[in-house]
Amino acid sequence: MTVPVDLAGGALGLYSAVGDAFAGRRLGFGRRRAAVAARFAQRLGRDEAAVAAVWFAALLADIGLVAIALPPDASPQQRTLAHADVPLHGAHIVAAFEGAPPRASDIVRWHREHDDGTGIPDRLRWDGIPADAAALGIVQAFLEAVEDPEQPRDGVEAVFSLEAESGRRFAVDRLRAFREFVLGANWDAPFADLAFPPIDEDEALRCLAQRIDARDARTEGRSERLAALGRTLAARLDLDPGRTARLARLLALGRATEPVPHDDFDPFSRFARDARTALAQRAGAIAASAERYAGDAPHLIASAGWYEDGDAQPLAGLLGLLLAVDALNPVDAPRRLAAASGTQFAPETTRAYLTLLSEAP
Repeated sequence: MTVPVDLAGGALGLYSAVGDAFAGRRLGFGRRRAAVAARFAQRLGRDEAAVAAVWFAALLADIGLVAIALPPDASPQQRTLAHADVPLHGAHIVAAFEGAPPRASDIVRWHREHDDGTGIPDRLRWDGIPADAAALGIVQAFLEAVEDPEQPRDGVEAVFSLEAESGRRFAVDRLRAFREFVLGANWDAPFADLAFPPIDEDEALRCLAQRIDARDARTEGRSERLAALGRTLAARLDLDPGRTARLARLLALGRATEPVPHDDFDPFSRFARDARTALAQRAGAIAASAERYAGDAPHLIASAGWYEDGDAQPLAGLLGLLLAVDALNPVDAPRRLAAASGTQFAPETTRAYLTLLSEAP
């Protein structure tokens, strides 16, 4: 059954914010892009199904960046070639969502095409570019001008800054229609979500964490390892196993940055703590940007803390232990965890893990 739901406030909001993070933009840029694109589609007289597809595609337009993992010394040419496939990767991710509007993946794939055939990924031109994809490309460029960190513009200035690309990057008639939309309406007004089938939040989060993990061979599969162990330990500590698994997957959001952050250091070192703090804060900020996960943000941020700091949160402390255990050699884990009990980790949490370890065949 199709029901009206705030998809942007749930897992889709996380996907959108992850795209923002990889693109180096303000968290919330994707949600603003979705609202403007949907209002423009309505202004063009598109039917409800088309508006829904535009909104969905605009929300996730940058998510393809999660599939790009370049070495720090990558050349400009390597970066250009890799980023040429970002819309294609994004289209595949959008198409994998059960219940996504059928045309949403096509809009993501072709929203970076240019009217003169110089765009990506397929070098389409003129009427070969689907109209909704071309419109999203205009909205994207417009908001990039509005939110330019070095030269922010108001709506009027931003839309006129696009005129130099009329007939080259953008079709003349489409850009004229967008200019009239910006000048004649409240282009930045909130947009009420349309009716969509509800998505499986847990599965969507699992897939997002898995995609982030897969960017680095050292972290591949980490989120599911943490979630499985977290469920078991949470049950022994009288904590919520389901929420613990969700938090374990949300930790992956801290690695939503380019280049790939390396965290394969000794989990008990002071350097590890500093690096983990940066990752935990990024994860918390992205989680806080989606209303359904805002309550998880404090636990994510606190997961980098040590027990001896005081004000220990049981869930946060468990997350910290899970990360340390995953980085340890199993042979060394009992000795090193026992030594950190009462300083880095809560004694009861450490004891629960060591007991579990001793019960393993």
